[in-house]
This record gives sequence, structure tokens and C-alpha cells, in this order.
Amino acid sequence: DGRSGRDELETGDQDLYSTRAVSFRTSNRESKHGSPPHPPSSGPDYERLDTRGYSSSTARRFLRDSNQIEYQLEEEVRLAEELNLVEGYVAEHVNEVREVLGVEKRPDLDRNVPSRRKGFLAKQEERRLKVLEIAQKYYKKQAPYTEFGNFLLPTGALHRILEKLNVAPSFFLLAMTSKPVREAVYCTEAWTSVNGERFAGLWSSLKLAGKRCGDAHLLLSGMGPQRLGHVKEFDLSGVKSITDDSLAIIAEQSPQLEVLLLGRRIDVGPQVTDVGIQDVAACCSRLKVLDLTWCNKVTDAGIKSVAEGCGELQQLNVSYCHLLTDASILAVLGSCKHMTELLVESCDRISEQGIISIGQLGPRLKRLSLAGCLTGTTTMSVIQLSRLCEALTIIDLTSISGLQDAAIWQLSRGCRWLQRLFLAWCVQLSDHSFVQVARNCPLLVELVGRGCVKLSDTSVMQLAQNCSYLQVLDVRGCRLVTQNGLDAMAMLLPSCMVLYDDTSLK
Repeated sequence: DGRSGRDELETGDQDLYSTRAVSFRTSNRESKHGSPPHPPSSGPDYERLDTRGYSSSTARRFLRDSNQIEYQLEEEVRLAEELNLVEGYVAEHVNEVREVLGVEKRPDLDRNVPSRRKGFLAKQEERRLKVLEIAQKYYKKQAPYTEFGNFLLPTGALHRILEKLNVAPSFFLLAMTSKPVREAVYCTEAWTSVNGERFAGLWSSLKLAGKRCGDAHLLLSGMGPQRLGHVKEFDLSGVKSITDDSLAIIAEQSPQLEVLLLGRRIDVGPQVTDVGIQDVAACCSRLKVLDLTWCNKVTDAGIKSVAEGCGELQQLNVSYCHLLTDASILAVLGSCKHMTELLVESCDRISEQGIISIGQLGPRLKRLSLAGCLTGTTTMSVIQLSRLCEALTIIDLTSISGLQDAAIWQLSRGCRWLQRLFLAWCVQLSDHSFVQVARNCPLLVELVGRGCVKLSDTSVMQLAQNCSYLQVLDVRGCRLVTQNGLDAMAMLLPSCMVLYDDTSLK
């Protein structure tokens, strides 16, 4: 009977069930009342009959490499479909298999009802596919996967999390939590995921701004050239313990430095002088961005060294550096031909001729801040700037109380690409200036006229009609602006945010 039943089976399934038939015969002799045989709970045949072996062996194979797991979706789906096919065949041909094994047939078998095992596998596969769909949606570019504690976290996601922190003390504390985090923290070079997404090393940018760092100089000394050699951006704004010795370490061990932010907050911040600036200028020739806000001890000698050693400089912020004169401006603009941003707020020693030289030597400037430069920023110097710097998109003339309408009228005609214009507390400007700005600068996005007491509803209506891209309008302290002007702005340009004082409305 066994041989005749085996011949009726398909040839493709003969080898599949031959190994199972051998183990079932031992339990068939001891079974009573014709009940279906059950596989043994232990022994060599148990591993062979464990249907879960298809998924567990695959999982063990994927987990063999503890560092990175390459998730093979197609292989998993193929194995699941093959397992479903096998279990489905057994469920639909139970009587034929029982005949081969010499077991009594089941007359009440409904072939349309799948077995419990098949239903369980179908639900399990459906659940797994849903999880994979979610993973592909949110982590499509975050492979390969790495083990993080008891969870599987994509390496790209882990890198993004650490990149948001971007603080050296936090890196050293997190490195002690687990091996994957330690490897991610100590990775200094750029790497590419299996999906082709490129990630820069975490040490390409180092920020200590606003963080409580007891001794930043000691921290920089302990990092060594292995990490500092890959740093391209240093943000040390507001860190007290940064001195000229710290800048000497940065200059010596970070030759690829491109961004250096040393801005102070009035009396809080790096204690740097010309000595530290000269060290950086001598060793960091790739420097493109330099911020020295409130560095009162920096003089023309330090800025001249930057101009000589950093020819690729593009952005310079020397606001509130009261010791700088026209010589610094001439040196920087004469040597750095790619300069696009220059901020010299409240530099009282820069004369009118120095402001005019900015227009002569910096025709590529896109952002210029002259706020508080009462000595050099006059009506004549602004007129010369507007004729020479046609590429300006942002200009700050805050608190230039002597500025007249002729300067803004010429500025609006010469710099038609203006997007942000700051004229706060320019008390001599009238509606003629703002009307010309509205007509000649259609790309204006932000206009600050706070404290301009001669600004009225006429200017507000002209801005609403001509500047369709306007997003921010500041008219606080403008007593001549009434509710009618605000209503016109709200009707013609509802997307614009208007800042005003309730007490000044009539």
C-alpha cells in the first residue's frame, strides 16, 4: 500500500516528503484510535521536522555578522512563498500522504479549509510585510542596519541623531554606551551606505557654542590630530576658555578648516587677539567663513594676516571690533576676490572713504551690514555703494540717523535685487524713500522701518501693491501708520506679517 500510494504522488514532491515519512513511521505504530501522528519533541528528527527552521535558519544567517546586517528582502519573500507552498500542499493532500504512511484516511477532511499551520504562516507573513513596508517608507536610505541595544537601528538614522548633537563632550559620553555608537562616534572619514547615500564624518563639524564646557582648551588638546585633522567647521561662539593657545592647536591640527566662528556675547566669549588670528591665517589657507563679533582685542594686524593667508575667504564678520580702521577693509577686499558677505556693524573708525572703497573693491558683495557706522555711512557713501554693488540682496543701515531720502532713492534704483532692507531708526527718511523702494525693488521679502516717524499709510499701500513677495513689514514706532494702511495690506497681501504697535494706531 505504501509503494502504490507513493507512486501516485508527483515526482517533484517525492524527495520532499521522503525524509518526513521515515520519521512518521515510528510514531505511527504507537498511535491509537487512528489519531494523526505527532512529531517527536526531541532527537535528530526534530530539527528536520521543525517547520520553523526555514525562518530561524535565515535569521541566524543574517545575524551572523554582528556589525552590519544586509537585509535581503527578496530572499525572505522567496523562502516564505516556498514554505507556504509546501504547507499548502500538505494541507490539500493529507489523505494521500496518510495513505503513503499507512495511516487511516480522514473522511471528514474539508480541502477548502487550510491547516492551522498555513493560516499562522499567512498571518505572520502579512505582519512581516507590513513591517517591511513601514521600514522601507521611513528608512529607505538609511541602510545598512546595525544593532543598537535590543533594537535594530539603521546606521544612517543613528548618524543623523548624533549629527544633531554635534558636541564633543556628548560624543565622548555616548561612546561608552554601546559598540555601534562608539564606532559611529570615532568614524572620522566620510562613508557611503549600501543605498548610495553619502555621510560626512561626525568630526567634520565641531560645535561648542552655548555649551557648558569647563576647559575647552584642554578638550581640544586631548582630541589629537586624528580627529581635529578632519574638522572643517569650528563653532566656538561664547566659549570663555578659548584663547590664543587654543587657536594655535586648531591651526596646527586642522589644516582643512573652512569655517571658524569665534563670536562673543559682549563680555562673554573667546579671549583671542591678533596672535591667535595670525596662527590660523598662516595654517588654514582654505578658510571661507570667519566670525569675530565683539573680539575687541583684534586689530588691523590680525585682519591683514587673514587677507594675506586666506585668499578664499567669502564671509567676514567683524562687528563691534572697535579697533579696526579702513586699512582692514582695503586689505580684505583687495586680496579676497570671492567675498560675498561683509558685516562691519558699529566699527566707528571706518571713514566715509572706507565705505566707498567697499563698493569699489567688492562688486560681488551680496550682503552688507553698516548698522551703527555713524562716521563713515553717509548719504554720499551710500549713493556710491548703490552704483557699484548692484548684486546686493541684503543691506543693513540700522540707526544711520543722518541718512536722507536721496540715498535710499539711489539705492533702490541701483540694487534692484534687494530682498531684505533694514532701515530702523533712520529718522530722516520719509514716504518718498519707501515709495521708491516699493516701485524699484519688486523682489523685496523683508522691510524694517521701525522708528521711521515719517513713514505713513502711503508707503504701506505702495508696498502692498508692488511687492508681492513681501513677508515681513516692521512699522513699530511709526505713528503715521493707521488702521487704514494695515487694512489695505491685509486685503492686498494677506500673507505678509506686519509688526506694529497698538498704541500708535488711530
